[in-house]
Amino acid sequence: MNQGLAPATDGLRLRQVSTRVLVVEGHRLVRQGIRSELSDTDGLVVIEASSGADAIAAASAQRPDVVVLASELPDRPSPEICAALLDQHPAAAIIVLSEHSDEASVRAALDAGARAYLLRDADDLDLPRAIRRALAGESVIDPRAAAALLSSRGDAQQPRLTSQELKVLRLVAEGLTNPEIGASLYLSRHTVKEYVSHAMHKLEATNRIEAVRKATALGLIQGVAPPSGDTTRSPRDTLVYNESGRPARSTDLKVTPLKIDKLVASTEPPEE
Repeated sequence: MNQGLAPATDGLRLRQVSTRVLVVEGHRLVRQGIRSELSDTDGLVVIEASSGADAIAAASAQRPDVVVLASELPDRPSPEICAALLDQHPAAAIIVLSEHSDEASVRAALDAGARAYLLRDADDLDLPRAIRRALAGESVIDPRAAAALLSSRGDAQQPRLTSQELKVLRLVAEGLTNPEIGASLYLSRHTVKEYVSHAMHKLEATNRIEAVRKATALGLIQGVAPPSGDTTRSPRDTLVYNESGRPARSTDLKVTPLKIDKLVASTEPPEE
C-alpha cells in the first residue's frame, strides 16, 4: 500500500511547476532590475527579450505564463506585440508596464488584451503581487490609469481612438501613403490599413479623408486645421486628397495637396 502511494505523491510534486515570466524591455538596465526583483520570488523563472520581435520568438520557444511588457519598444508598438503574443498563447497574462496614464494609452493596451496596466513610477508598485493576481484572472490597473478611463466616459459621443490610430490618422493628414506610414511607425502595410479601417469605423467615416476631417473637427488631431475663424493657413495647414477624380474609398489611396475646406468624399464605387 505504501508503495502505491508514492507515485501519487511524486505526481503532485511534479505538477508544482514554476511560473515562466517573459520580461520584454528595450533598456538593459531596466530589464535586469525587473529580473532582479522577480528572481527573489519563489517559483518564478524569468526570460528576457529586448524587442517585440525577440518577444514573439521567445514566447514561441518558451511559452511563458506571464509577460511583463514595456509600453515603449524599439521596433514595434506595444499593443501590436500584446495582440501578437495573445494570438500565439491566448492563456498568457500580459502586464503592461508604462510611463503613460492617459486614457488613449491605457485603452490601447486593454483593447489589445492586456490583463494588467501598471505605472513605473508608482510608489507601491509590487510586480510579484501583480503577477499573482493576473495569473488568478484578475484585472490589475493602476488607480491613475483607472481614473483616466472613468473620466473618458463623461462624453459618450466622443469616439475612442487608440493612440496608434491617432498617429496613423495624423500621418494620413500629412499625405503619407500606407507603405510610408508603415515605414515611419515600423508597421506593416497591412497593419496600417487595419488601423485606418478601425479609425474609419469608430468615426463612422466612409473613407480615410472623411475620417481625418471628423477627427480634426473633434479636436483629436492637432495642427491640421486652423482655429475657428482663422482664415490664414501655412503650407502645413493643408490636408491631402486625390485630385485624379477617382473615388476616395480605398485606404491605400494615393493623395496630393488640397485644402481641408475643399475635401469632398465620393459615393461612387471605386474603379478597377
